Amino acid sequence: MSKLADLEVMVRALGLPYQKKDGNILLSVKDKKYGEIGVVVSYDENTNSVRITAPLDVEPYHEALSWFLSENFTNTTYKYAIDYDGFVAVVYDLPANCIKSARDLREAIVEVVEGAKKVLERTEAGPEEESHSSPSSS
Repeated sequence: MSKLADLEVMVRALGLPYQKKDGNILLSVKDKKYGEIGVVVSYDENTNSVRITAPLDVEPYHEALSWFLSENFTNTTYKYAIDYDGFVAVVYDLPANCIKSARDLREAIVEVVEGAKKVLERTEAGPEEESHSSPSSS
C-alpha cells in the first residue's frame, strides 16, 4: 500500500459506496440500528500512514469525559478525539504497511465503526444515565 489510489482500489473491492473529495475517500457503512455511519479514509505521504475516521454529530458532554479517557487508555486501535468543529470523532491511525489488502482495510473500518456505535449507544442513554454508569458498562 503506497498511495490513496491503492486505498481506493481496496474500497472498491469491498463494494462500499464512496466518493473522493479533497484527497480523501468518503464512504458510508450501513448499520441496522444507526443507519449510515460516515467514514473518511486518508493517506499521509509525510508519515506514510493511513487514517480512518468516523466523524460523528455528537457533542462531547462533561459527564462523558472520564469514559472517553478510559476508552482511549484501554483501546489499542481507535481513539476518540474532538474534530475541528468540536464534535466527537473516532480515529484510527495506522502505518500504511499495515494495510496490505482490502481485508486489512475492512478490519480497520469495522474497528472504527464499532467505536462510533459505542458513542452512539451512550448518546442514546443521555448525560443523566452517563453520570451513573461506569465506562465498563457498555
